[in-house]
Amino acid sequence: MERKQKERKGHLVLVPCPLPSHMSPMLHLAKLLHSQGFSITIIHTQLNSPNESHYPEFSFESIGGSMLESYSAFDGDVMLFLSKLNMKCETPFHECLVKMQLRCQYTPISCIIYDAVMYFSAAVADDLKLFRIVLRTSSAANYIGLSILDESDFVSEPRMEEPVAGFPFLRIKDMPLFSTQKHTREVLTCIYNGTRTASAIIWNSLWCLEHALFEKIKNETLVPVFPLGPLQKHCSSFSTNVLSEEQGCIAWLDKQAPSSVVYVSFGSVVTMTEDELLEMAWGLANSGQPFLWVVRACVVNGSDGVEMLPREFHEATRSRCRIASWLPQQKILAHTSIGCFLTHNGWNSTIESIAEGVPMLCWPRVGDQRVNARFVSHVWRVGLQLEDRLLREDVESAIQTLFIDEEGIEIHKRAKELKKKVDISLRQGGASSEFLSRLVKYISLQETMIRLSNA
Repeated sequence: MERKQKERKGHLVLVPCPLPSHMSPMLHLAKLLHSQGFSITIIHTQLNSPNESHYPEFSFESIGGSMLESYSAFDGDVMLFLSKLNMKCETPFHECLVKMQLRCQYTPISCIIYDAVMYFSAAVADDLKLFRIVLRTSSAANYIGLSILDESDFVSEPRMEEPVAGFPFLRIKDMPLFSTQKHTREVLTCIYNGTRTASAIIWNSLWCLEHALFEKIKNETLVPVFPLGPLQKHCSSFSTNVLSEEQGCIAWLDKQAPSSVVYVSFGSVVTMTEDELLEMAWGLANSGQPFLWVVRACVVNGSDGVEMLPREFHEATRSRCRIASWLPQQKILAHTSIGCFLTHNGWNSTIESIAEGVPMLCWPRVGDQRVNARFVSHVWRVGLQLEDRLLREDVESAIQTLFIDEEGIEIHKRAKELKKKVDISLRQGGASSEFLSRLVKYISLQETMIRLSNA
């Protein structure tokens, strides 16, 4: 092991967040950097820990034991979960790095790369004088939104429809708003500062999607920015899912007509009320389109959503509906039968849909989902957005617009054109490929400078 690591360019320590939507891009980044010649160590918590046997090319270290038994214990409060996570991880992370540096099988650590929400990593890296880079698993638009919110407190209800200064296509209601509780403001500030003070920023986004925002961020932070996305497309056969997936739906999709199926999924965290579930169900049923729907076991306030669907719904949709608890989303979106993605617009889902040229029907719930949905519907114009109050007739009408109306035909064309730009970006000489080359050179240069300074 020691001999192999010495042959590689350097030793990178990656710190993923245990939430599935954050774990996946970090593991894709690990695979990508390993392919560029770096040794990789993943330091993770026990919650949603990756299956080490799936990644024999990486080393793994675990911190924290069972300190966080489940995300559900926080009743869906993401900010409270992140606050507790960061408080509990800092000391064991520090101890883990010190022990690693003393072990002979580990080469010296070249760089710490941490998820932006794991901001405890910044303080530990600085204390140990380790070079650090942050990974942003959300869009550049979300980061800009957080910087605006940090400067202005405009969350009062009467102002929600007002345009955002400097971004007239965005409304205040489209900003990454959470609750105004104390821990929420503190966590958002720590995430923002942990990004702003890093030596460089890796982004799971594309220059062709957000180049103007990346220029603004570079000018404000004065550090290199590396938009490498979509990370999952650099190594598409590499599975990173920590949840159990149902594979049988691919055979069902094979029997459907091209571009005919509505794929419905709201990620691993979003919940809904029973009324929203029923409005969604009947909107899908009344649309007349076949649909593939991910209904997680706890999607309705911790209850089984499938059990709440009435017998009449199942009878009306039996011939053109498939429901699953979790699916291999990247495979689903790449399937030729998919014609629309009804999504909450988490960034992973958004960029995966863009990468496959699939139009979106957006129903954002919280945080960065709102700004992502607004960009999808009003900037890139590859989707439509539903109102917060979900009504079956709105779901039905929006689906029919995407599949039948002239507006939907134009949206499909723009989605395919945007996919071509993504494909070009990933090719040799494309923007994402070039940024990867620059990142490899940047890390290697920093490692050389550190080695010389310690000589």
